[in-house]
Amino acid sequence: MAGKKDKSVVAVISGLTDNQAARISADIMKSKQRNAPNGRGTVASGFTSSVAFLLQKGHKQIGG
Repeated sequence: MAGKKDKSVVAVISGLTDNQAARISADIMKSKQRNAPNGRGTVASGFTSSVAFLLQKGHKQIGG
């Protein structure tokens, strides 16, 4: 696959139960590992009121 590796994906999915959030997080990580094994990533789940904090925290972990 030729091309610059300068793309990212961010998804916010709300209205989930703890179980649903855990399953979706696991599916995202499995897909990332299958499609971009050398890519860096973070998955976070928490309360809807803390979405901005979770995104900011993930951005810092990735190296922003």
